[in-house]
Order: sequence, then C-alpha cells, then structure tokens
Amino acid sequence: FSQQQVAQPLSQNQASTLSPEQRAALEQLLVGWEARNAKVTTWSCTFYKWEYNAWSPADASGERLAFSESTGEIKYAAPDKGLFRVKSSKQWNPEKRTYDTRPSNSGEHWVCNGTSIYEFRHSERQLRETKLPPEMRGRAISEGPLPFVFGAKADTLKKRYSMRIITPPSVTDQIWLEALPKFQVDAANFSKVELILRATDLMPFAIQVFKPGGQDRDVYQFDPRTSLIDRGLDLIRDFSKPLTPLGYTFIEEQAPGS
Repeated sequence: FSQQQVAQPLSQNQASTLSPEQRAALEQLLVGWEARNAKVTTWSCTFYKWEYNAWSPADASGERLAFSESTGEIKYAAPDKGLFRVKSSKQWNPEKRTYDTRPSNSGEHWVCNGTSIYEFRHSERQLRETKLPPEMRGRAISEGPLPFVFGAKADTLKKRYSMRIITPPSVTDQIWLEALPKFQVDAANFSKVELILRATDLMPFAIQVFKPGGQDRDVYQFDPRTSLIDRGLDLIRDFSKPLTPLGYTFIEEQAPGS
C-alpha cells in the first residue's frame, strides 16, 4: 500500500456539480454502505480479474479483449486484516496468438495482519515485510489504494474522492458508483474507479480501476456464490506471517515516513 501522506488537492479533478437530489442520494448510499460495512467482521470471496492494456488483443469485431485473466481469493477481517492472492492466471502471447498459462506462484499475493504487510515479489524472488507505523495500524487496509473493498468510512471517502452515482436506468439490482481521486497519493494509483454494489446487501460485485495517464484498466468481479460473510475464516491461519518460499529472500523494512 502507498503510505498516506499530506497532499494538495488535484485541481483538475473537481467534482461534477451534483444536484441537491443527487447529493442526497449519494449521502444516503455512503451512510448506508458504512453502516453495512460496520456489521461485517469477516469476509472472503473468489475474484476474477481482467487486465486491459496496449498489448491486449482484439476480437473479429475490433472489441478489445483482456491481456491477462486471473482467478484468486480475497479475505478480510475487521478492522485491519486482509489477504489478496492470485491463484491462477493466463496471459496473451502475441506471437502464438493464444493465452499462455502462467506459473501458479507468479501472481500478486499480499497479506496484512494489522501491524505489517507481507508482499510476495516473485520476479525478484523476495518476501517483503513492511512494518506499519503506529498511526497506520488499524487503518492500513481501509486507507490503502482500494478502500472500496475494505469498508472505509463515508467521511473518508468524501474527503479523498469526488463521487457520484452512475447506475444506468435499466439496472435495478445494482448500484454503480464513480470515484475520482482528489489527491496525488491516490491519483498515482488510478485516475478513476467504477464500483458496482449489490443493491440487496451493498456488498461489492465488481470494480473497474482505470490506470493513470491512459486507457489501461483492471476489472475485478467478486463471485457472490463464494461470498462468505462472518464465517469460514481462521484469523490466525489466514492472516499470519507467510512462510518464506524455498529460494526466496526475506526482507524486512519500515513503511515510508515511519
């Protein structure tokens, strides 16, 4: 996660003017979402991820396809424990014009136990532990680059993002939300996020993250069939310090600014 820093607002990302009705609807959604998140003590779910970039192939009609596709697991325990792990993935091979299966131990994988973040850097064959400073403990998950999954407070979201509801009129079982970063610390990670919540329980269904400075984007979808709320997690096993794989180097470091 990027260390939250004091930052100047981005003048180019001023919120679009919302009508009083739109502002009231957004406020009602954020308050309801926060109340729902406050009731969730643990959550786990299978996710699917599609990455689109300049190397993405196109189908016969010219529609851009994903450069890579992944499947993985996400786990959360309030207020500050999380796990994100890609378990299988495939990547487009432009020479062979097909998707190649990637090694199972090459995908993104991190664990946060509330006091440290453990990140596997497979290309460098490293397991890195970043110790969080005291002021970040208890909120590193909700104030990371993607707080939308891990239940940030309504006030925090409004301070960090220009937000509006963008649900298409034909959609009745979902709520679509757009968020633009107000500060450089967030804009370094994404230029825009589109979030889809399930209307029935306000749990995340999908997130589309647009990368800074271009058309590259990542799409995440959370499989509701695998969603487990307040059950099925082992807080010790799921969020403990990972074992260093054979051939990897363990590196310990302090978070920036700590």
